Amino acid sequence: MVDYAEVFNLTKKFTILYIEDNVSFLQETNEIFEDLFFRVDTAVNGKEGLEKYLSYFQTNLKHYDIVITDIKMPRMGGVELSKEIYKINKNQAIIVVSAHNEAEYLFELVNIGIEQFLIKPLDYNTLLKVLYNTSKNLLTSSKNDIDTGKIELKGGFSWEKESSLLFFNGENIKLTKNETLLMQLFVKNRYKISTLEEIFNVLWSNNPHLASNETLKPIISRFRKKISEQTIENVYGVGYRLLF
Repeated sequence: MVDYAEVFNLTKKFTILYIEDNVSFLQETNEIFEDLFFRVDTAVNGKEGLEKYLSYFQTNLKHYDIVITDIKMPRMGGVELSKEIYKINKNQAIIVVSAHNEAEYLFELVNIGIEQFLIKPLDYNTLLKVLYNTSKNLLTSSKNDIDTGKIELKGGFSWEKESSLLFFNGENIKLTKNETLLMQLFVKNRYKISTLEEIFNVLWSNNPHLASNETLKPIISRFRKKISEQTIENVYGVGYRLLF
């Protein structure tokens, strides 16, 4: 369980755009956001949300730190809105709120780069955890962007981009060809989920003998043991991503 004070310490300087067509749900949830964030703007459909996103940049010469959007909305849904935002800012942090019966959108959202999800009705502790993780990722991303040659990972690991070398507390960890390809893909996708299909395509292009996605399991399993499961998160049934 994430402590409220820990979350607030990360979120207090951030701005968010919150898009939700259910006005009562928007108002209720917005009360939580306004206590946590420096600034919260809202919209009741995707089109209005996109207009506010563009207007905010024109006025402030920077984007919102976080966008939180529902999936099913009038005029423009959350999937289309996310695609439009990524055209403008490919690194935008977006959290998608969905109902249990909207699982069919999951893979499409993952494929376009959504990294965090919330399920209605919102559980308060889960909400805090997602906001904490997203905000922490933003801060870590900012730190790593300063020094793009070296990326600090969770658990004492670091990745040298130019040489494609992995280190643990300063000591080089020997990687196989497949493991190096995995790391290059994970780093390229940053906090986004690398889908199983995407991983297979990368490995297959360099190793045509791979017969199917089933051959990925032992490769990834050995790699996760080598680099620590605390550094690579398994998003069940979808794929994997690095933890920073």
